[in-house]
Amino acid sequence: MLRYQIVLNVIRQNYNTIMKTARPDIIVVSPDGEYLIVVEVKLSDSDLHNQNAIDQFKHLMASIGCSIGLIVFGQRIILLRDSLEKSNGESVDIVGEAKLPDSLLPPVDERWKGEYEFEVRVQRWLEELKLSSNVENLPHDLRKLFSESIINLLRLGDIRSAGPRWSRSGR
Repeated sequence: MLRYQIVLNVIRQNYNTIMKTARPDIIVVSPDGEYLIVVEVKLSDSDLHNQNAIDQFKHLMASIGCSIGLIVFGQRIILLRDSLEKSNGESVDIVGEAKLPDSLLPPVDERWKGEYEFEVRVQRWLEELKLSSNVENLPHDLRKLFSESIINLLRLGDIRSAGPRWSRSGR
């Protein structure tokens, strides 16, 4: 009985830790199920300099063993990389950031206020980057940020939603 209680307490602690951390919106998974890239998408750039949001994402990367992360905050994309030298996200550093292409940015239209549409648009854009011609058309700062190694991970992996998405029309 004591072992059961100990195991139950460990499960509760892990669940509470997971629920407090960020959840990716998009994942890039290798054919054998390994996380290659995790992506968090926020429509507003008000969280761009929110260190707590970035720290939670770093912790998420470390907890699931993913060394590459992308955070999309409104008009910007941030690339993070874990050197795997420390645990709990302490060795995750921001590599750089760039402006998203204008074609990816949400329209000023009042009807599009939810993050669902933006997540879908970002996912499609990442899928389109599997083609060399689309990579060549990226602005210089994005091409530099998405080095050949990042593009190769996108090409190797399956790009998908990390969980269910709820559209405004589906509610």
